Amino acid sequence: MSFDTNRTWFYQIVGRNIHLYQYVQTSNTDTIAGYRIRLPNDYYGNQLIYPNEDITNGLRIEYTALNEPFVSEALETTTVSASGTDVSFSTTVITGAGTGDGFASGDKIRVIGSASNDGDYTTTGAASNTLTDSTTPFTAESAGESITVYQIPKEDSSPSETSHVNLNRMLSLACVDYVKAMASDLRGEIDRKEYYMKEFWKKIGDNDSNKRKIAMLFPSGSYAVR
Repeated sequence: MSFDTNRTWFYQIVGRNIHLYQYVQTSNTDTIAGYRIRLPNDYYGNQLIYPNEDITNGLRIEYTALNEPFVSEALETTTVSASGTDVSFSTTVITGAGTGDGFASGDKIRVIGSASNDGDYTTTGAASNTLTDSTTPFTAESAGESITVYQIPKEDSSPSETSHVNLNRMLSLACVDYVKAMASDLRGEIDRKEYYMKEFWKKIGDNDSNKRKIAMLFPSGSYAVR
């Protein structure tokens, strides 16, 4: 897997498709007589290219799952994780992560980096350095791989007043403003509707402003198509 993927890989969502690009600080190369050379007429510097390598373990893109509208915990509280080369698996037990790291029985967890046990699980027990899932058997695996176990939101199939929308806190508040705007519209209170819609878009903008923004400029040749 490529190094520092949050800086060297970029994607663009186009409809239902994800267009993936790689950021490189080099020019095109070729192999001649077993030697890697840089092509002399190519621009040398920062650029975006189409990926031309095999991504061994793939790239993981994190996003909110639309098929789980309600969760039992807010996204901001599901931050527990444990990682290292000391994580191992037996039939029902993960050793190397537990209550000492902040996990608890009933947590939904995700495992990445293992040889055979990557996936999502719900714990049925937890101790200081172990997590148990008695419903989904693991493949026995000794410690040695660099494995990460972290908590993810657990779906609430019977939502109540204590449930959370599967969004972060800012977007949840934006949804409240949107509902208020629609309720005002039904009552014919156009001024209140406009107020709540402004608040809705303000919170959407505040949420987007927290994301990492990148601007990239590239020189163009004399005969470049503009």
